[in-house]
Amino acid sequence: MSLLVYKQRFKNPNYKSTAGKNYAHVRYIATRPRVAKNEGMSHGLFGKLSPGPITEFEDWRDVARLVYANSKKHITMYRSVISFDEETAAELNLTDQKAWQRYIENHIMTIAEKNNIRRGHLQWVCALHKEKRHPHIHVVFWDTSSRVKNPFTPPAVPNAIRKQLIKDTFAERIRAYGEQKNMSTAELRSISNELVDEFEQHLRRLGKDQYKRLRDDYDEENELSGSFDFDDAVLNETADRVFRLKSALPPTGRIAYQLLAPEIKAEVDKLVAYLLENVPALREQKECYIDSKMKMALLYGGSDEYLGSLRNRFAGEADKIIANRVLGMVKTLNRLDYEIKSEEYKSARRSYFAEQMLMEALDMLSGLTRDNDSRFDDWEKKNGRELSKDAKKELFLKLQDKGYEH
Repeated sequence: MSLLVYKQRFKNPNYKSTAGKNYAHVRYIATRPRVAKNEGMSHGLFGKLSPGPITEFEDWRDVARLVYANSKKHITMYRSVISFDEETAAELNLTDQKAWQRYIENHIMTIAEKNNIRRGHLQWVCALHKEKRHPHIHVVFWDTSSRVKNPFTPPAVPNAIRKQLIKDTFAERIRAYGEQKNMSTAELRSISNELVDEFEQHLRRLGKDQYKRLRDDYDEENELSGSFDFDDAVLNETADRVFRLKSALPPTGRIAYQLLAPEIKAEVDKLVAYLLENVPALREQKECYIDSKMKMALLYGGSDEYLGSLRNRFAGEADKIIANRVLGMVKTLNRLDYEIKSEEYKSARRSYFAEQMLMEALDMLSGLTRDNDSRFDDWEKKNGRELSKDAKKELFLKLQDKGYEH
């Protein structure tokens, strides 16, 4: 059951009996047993028929006659009730009529606005019934404008009023629940991130050669029992499953839980279930997350079946948070792959440049050799083929400085 109950009804303004029934309703709420009476009066009717402070009416009959006259004009007289259980009312300090007057004055415009009644056209009267188990306030309100309104009120209207009253009445409690949920969400992600970080640190400690062997083995779908040496058995099993997930996913593109193929998503779900079973801190934070969401949901109430479906939905939200953090491990593997491939590329590029430099040096030496041979041939043709020992020495000294200039 909701902490706050709001009900809204009306009698069809087009029926002849409606005016009398509305008169009788005002009498009932003003004078019935256990009504919180106005000071020094025999009834408890109060409200606002004009701008200004709340009025405690001297005679409830004056208001009842006004309601009767409005009903004869086919103006819809809305009847509503706001109710709390005794404990909640005490928590909200709604212990006397004055406190309830302040409460309804603070929230009456929520009721009016949801019924499309403007502030300047709103009139309302109330009475507090101090029932022991469920203190509640009756409100009769109406629109004084001359516009014709369809008296039918869709069920969505009182439901929207109830929800807004809950949000406004329990704003501090909802804020606290929201903070608890945010803390649980952050803790879920933190624990998952620690697992991802530890996973990455271990892989980096393996060294690129060992990591490449592991990666290649998984890419070839080989069994790797005992290949990991994590200290934690849970991390060992997690790593094993993550490697298998990576081998089933494309190496590029966005990796997100909602985008996974059904069969891959099922494997991720199994890994999440395994972690929740074996990592108590993660399981505890999931329960904290669910509890914080359920506390907020319970403010609005609902059947056991509905609340059960909400709990399942919130559990799924927590699982999805963990699943996306687990997929961060796959991203880690892809990042390591990229780094290794980058290193392989850089290494290959260094080899290429070294090879090119050597080839250029050889080509340069070959060019110089050809140039010197050409010069020698030209000199021979000019000076004859047979050279004396002194002539050869002279030619060598002449050509020795004709090589590559640094």
